[in-house]
Amino acid sequence: MKITTEIKATVLFAVLSVIISCAKRPEFVAIDNIAILNSKNDTLMVGMDYIVYNPNNVRTKLRQSSMEIYYRDSLVGNGFLKEQIALNANDTIGIPVSCKISLKRLSTFYPELLTSDSSTFELKGNGKVSFMLNSFSIGLDDQIHLNTKEAILTQIEQNLDYGKNFKLRSISSDKLPSLRKTQLRLEMEAINQMPIAYQIDSLELGFYLDKAKESVAHWTLEEPYDQKPMGSQIIPLQVTFNNLDLLKQMKFSWLTDQKVNFVILGEAQVLIEGYRFNVPIEDLLEISF
Repeated sequence: MKITTEIKATVLFAVLSVIISCAKRPEFVAIDNIAILNSKNDTLMVGMDYIVYNPNNVRTKLRQSSMEIYYRDSLVGNGFLKEQIALNANDTIGIPVSCKISLKRLSTFYPELLTSDSSTFELKGNGKVSFMLNSFSIGLDDQIHLNTKEAILTQIEQNLDYGKNFKLRSISSDKLPSLRKTQLRLEMEAINQMPIAYQIDSLELGFYLDKAKESVAHWTLEEPYDQKPMGSQIIPLQVTFNNLDLLKQMKFSWLTDQKVNFVILGEAQVLIEGYRFNVPIEDLLEISF
């Protein structure tokens, strides 16, 4: 009986050894069904099917699969399959994978991405497959094409709408007020928080006393400004106030507090690769006397 058990074990081991030795490496076939799922905050979610063929006569398991996404040799995102996936015998299966692309990492390429409806991204990675006692790696080296234009435009709009792109920094006067007019020199700092250049094509500001509905002064940018990436510059403003309009809206609290509060409301138009963005401006200006 003991001899029979040993013989069975030997035969079973030999059969398993033959099966294992004849095992074939599962093959990467293609990436299919590529789609942009959504864009949230600084992340672009991309879905795709990772298609694998199992050439073996028995089921195998894909234990994990990871991939990195590159644009022009720069790492911009990644994807990862955490759960085990069964690969049926002699079958091809498409495995859904979600990938995250960092819009911040892509930001230096915004100008060229905005001019294309289909940009090429490189995928590199590997999958780990278990076959009985054997383990294989499936290499991945492929390309996908994405239209990232809409997501980038949304990201730029969000960046320009932070309310921190245009801020008043200083105020002075180069002449005494006349009976009819008061002139002030202001400096507005234009801040570019993105690593791409753009042009400030127009800029209009209205000056209001506290929360009054009628403005007491208006200022318009005469010539466009070129804004450098991740930089700031000072735009000089010469603003003329009509003293009569000031007197009409004068409050007794100005005399007791010895200060006047102005609300500055306006809008700038920014041009990036032919796209025009409207940037709202809101700031406060306090003048003491």
